[in-house]
Amino acid sequence: MKNTKGHSGSRTSNWVLDGSRRIFVYANNRHEWAVGLRAKIDTGADRGSIDNDMALSLSLEEVGSVTVRNANGKDKRPVYSASIRFEGEVYDVILSGADRGHMEFPVILGRDLLSEICLTEEE
Repeated sequence: MKNTKGHSGSRTSNWVLDGSRRIFVYANNRHEWAVGLRAKIDTGADRGSIDNDMALSLSLEEVGSVTVRNANGKDKRPVYSASIRFEGEVYDVILSGADRGHMEFPVILGRDLLSEICLTEEE
C-alpha cells in the first residue's frame, strides 16, 4: 500500500471516532472515474474490503485470493488492487472482495490502510 500523493495533515482521532468517512474509489478504466461513497472505519479488520459487484463494475484488477475467518467460519475471497482517495490523499490499496450488498457500507477500511495513514501523519 502506498500513499501516492502528499500528506494532508488531518486529525486521525476525529475520523476514527466517527466510524465512517467519505472516500472515492477510482475505476480501473481509461477514464479513471471515481465513485464517492461512505466507508466504514474498522479497526478490528486486518485489511479493507469491497463489495464484489462494485469491484467488478469498477473493473478493479483481481490480484489473487485470500482465506478469511469470520463469524461463519472460513471463506475464500478474491483480492482486488484499487486506488482510493481518503482525506484528500490517494492510496494504492489491496481490498478483499465480499458480498456487502446487504450492508450499510460497500467498503471497509481496515488496519492496513489505517496504519499507513497514521504513520504518514507522524512524519
